[in-house]
Amino acid sequence: MSLYGALYSGVSGLTAQSSAMGAISDNITNVSTIGFKNTNVNFQTLVTKQASSTFYSAGGVQSKPRQSVDVQGLLQASTSQTDIAISGGGFFVVNQASQPTDSDPYFYSRAGSFKMDSSGYLSNSSGYYLQAWPTDASGAVITANTSLNQTNLNVISSDYLATVNLARVAGSAAATTTMSIGANLPASGTNSEIGDSHKTDVPFFDSLGTARSISFNYTKTADNKWDISVSQPPETAVVTSYDSAGEVYDSRGQLEFTGRPADGSIVEIDGIKYEFDSDAAVSGTNTAIDISASTTLAGDVSAFITTVKATDSNFTDYTTTSGTSTNSRISLNADYSNIVNFHDDGTGDISVNPSALLDSSGVAVTNQTATFTVQQPGSAYSSLTQLKFGSAPVEGDTLIINGITYEFDTAGNGVAGTNVEIDASSVNVATILGLLATAIETNDPYYPAGTVLRRAIEPSATVNTIALPATGTSYTIDASGITTVGSVTDTYGNTIDGTTTTVSQTQALNFSSGGTPSSINITSVEIIGFSNGASDMDGTTSDRIAVDFGTIGGTEGMTQYGSEFTPGDIQQNGSKFGTFAGVSISDDGLVTALFDNGDTRPVYQIPVATFTNPNGLESRSGNVWNASEASGDYTLRSAGNGAAGVITQASLEASTVDIGAEFTNMIVVQRAYSASTKIISTADQMLEELMRVKR
Repeated sequence: MSLYGALYSGVSGLTAQSSAMGAISDNITNVSTIGFKNTNVNFQTLVTKQASSTFYSAGGVQSKPRQSVDVQGLLQASTSQTDIAISGGGFFVVNQASQPTDSDPYFYSRAGSFKMDSSGYLSNSSGYYLQAWPTDASGAVITANTSLNQTNLNVISSDYLATVNLARVAGSAAATTTMSIGANLPASGTNSEIGDSHKTDVPFFDSLGTARSISFNYTKTADNKWDISVSQPPETAVVTSYDSAGEVYDSRGQLEFTGRPADGSIVEIDGIKYEFDSDAAVSGTNTAIDISASTTLAGDVSAFITTVKATDSNFTDYTTTSGTSTNSRISLNADYSNIVNFHDDGTGDISVNPSALLDSSGVAVTNQTATFTVQQPGSAYSSLTQLKFGSAPVEGDTLIINGITYEFDTAGNGVAGTNVEIDASSVNVATILGLLATAIETNDPYYPAGTVLRRAIEPSATVNTIALPATGTSYTIDASGITTVGSVTDTYGNTIDGTTTTVSQTQALNFSSGGTPSSINITSVEIIGFSNGASDMDGTTSDRIAVDFGTIGGTEGMTQYGSEFTPGDIQQNGSKFGTFAGVSISDDGLVTALFDNGDTRPVYQIPVATFTNPNGLESRSGNVWNASEASGDYTLRSAGNGAAGVITQASLEASTVDIGAEFTNMIVVQRAYSASTKIISTADQMLEELMRVKR
């Protein structure tokens, strides 16, 4: 009966408009809810199949709520650095458990009002915890379960995602890896004499964030040529400077004594064991360091240096016609009586093993406890050229150095011509080389009276070697006149016979006549043996320090002008230890921890989940959604990639509710509801009239 149909149609109208009113009320009450998406109620007809073309059967109406999940809300600024919003498509992945397990479901949300809880986890106002991919220090994404090697991170599980926890971001320190140094070296005047030295002190940081200092000492060796020596930072073992090809320019080591060695303590240098002994009596093959007369640490150190020089010919003080010159391969530090310095001049690597230098309680008495090696400089940078004779020269052998011919006369009665005679009648090769040293010093024009620019040296009376220090200018050596029996080689194993060898020490800094660098031969510095346990800066465990003195022909680094030394700009990276001070979140979702020392470190990458049909997601309490058949499967993306929107820090996405539109809709719904009630009351009156007919 159509009358009853009209009655039920009115009832369906009441039901549909009630549903619409419910949606409007939800929308209005959530007008301030972060990330809320408003619900629109649409209506669809309910049609009854018409049985007659002349009679109408009423149907009705049905409500169809639809939440507009894909509508972008207005982004509003926030004062919290952990408040985040998505500008574009996608959702944050959240979980109600701070440490999710397989039984804890993951949800999706646009509510980015995250704050740290008491454990440091980021959760929003509904109690849902933000999930993200952990990263390494370089910002590369890693899995939360480090035992996994699967590279596909498009999986939402606790094996790949982790709850963002800022309380576990520890302090930070960064080792120095680069430094740039600028200065003007004097080209003339009293500050630019040969041998004059100037210094630049540069702070740096080791891998543990300890602030340290290193000094670069510039010494003029010739016009437009400067040597650079790098001073040893305290509590380190070796500092070595390298050129761009990785060749050693200079290497220096040290032993810093912190207490007196116990009787029987041993230090090994180049395979020779030196034993500190109070009565100068040691057993076995060790060499005794007699400290019987010592009452102080300074006395022990002095005895140590004296014993090494007397034992190993490579450390013996040089003897020349002008007197004795200190061998810098081992020396007492100029400022501290408890520090022994090692510096190779081209003789060979120096190996030092201080592991058995202990006090009576078995505690190390040096800051250096592990074996270290002071490296031999490259042949181009050696401060001396050492000529090693296979045996004593024979009658008539000649050696030409710097254009001067030295002829060996075994009869000892002189040689004819203009050659300089060397009496080679002795069977002791060291004695013959001593006479050669005297002859070189006497006849070489680079050895004027009172000035030592280059000198011949006899290192020891027990070896067959003569050493020629570099002068900053080149000279030649021709050993083709030495017989096969007495062939000559240098320290690097190069045979010096049959050809003329040019000897020239290449300096660290060479300037053009225009005052700008023409060559720079130190590009990195290696520091090893930190006593505090910091990583060696050796290019393996930690980077060497790249040193920038400027560019060839440029004026932004080192220059040589005027008569004054003027320190310039000094810059270096690295930082001391710093505590966590906040976070920065980039557009692509990279969470970077900020520290009060100015350092930064990536810690998390926030993914964005996208769906084919986001409006098909099922709404859950707490302003979150879960996937459904209608929404399709999720895809995890980096923010700003594909369909995923970008992440904005210190912002929140406002509700999409338009309160004006909602009040307008409320009026319409109210009128529609009243109209439906009128249908029911009118149908009721008609039924009542029908009942009266029966009466």
